[in-house]
Amino acid sequence: MSADLTLFLREFARAFDEQAGAPARDRFLRGVGARMAERLVLPPCATIEAMEHEMNALLALVGWGRVGLSLDRGRQVLQIRHAGLPTLGGMGVPSGYWLAACLAGVYETWIGRQPDAVGGCAITWRPDQPREGDAFVMEYGSV
Repeated sequence: MSADLTLFLREFARAFDEQAGAPARDRFLRGVGARMAERLVLPPCATIEAMEHEMNALLALVGWGRVGLSLDRGRQVLQIRHAGLPTLGGMGVPSGYWLAACLAGVYETWIGRQPDAVGGCAITWRPDQPREGDAFVMEYGSV
């Protein structure tokens, strides 16, 4: 990404947050993520491992990092460990994760369109969660 575009995106994000606020920003970015997922179509996957591989191939196409998936059967959630999401400086919560809601929209669409998907599920994450390097955890489950 060119330095000029990076500067524009950081200032765009700052102005968007100031004018719309975090809840409106996150709703908007989830919608953008859903539209991205419609263009980067995840094929039907028979296993979580296959879905992880397919997701990583699509994320690599746009330079949006990589994902590791694991099923928490006790809590009935799919844990999504994402690393390498592009950042806009320290903007967002957690710091540097302004695009987290956009990524949530991508994952909600991809997972929600799988053949055995359960309805009424969404991506959630805790902004205050501890992170390891550039990785953070989201969960897909009932809301």
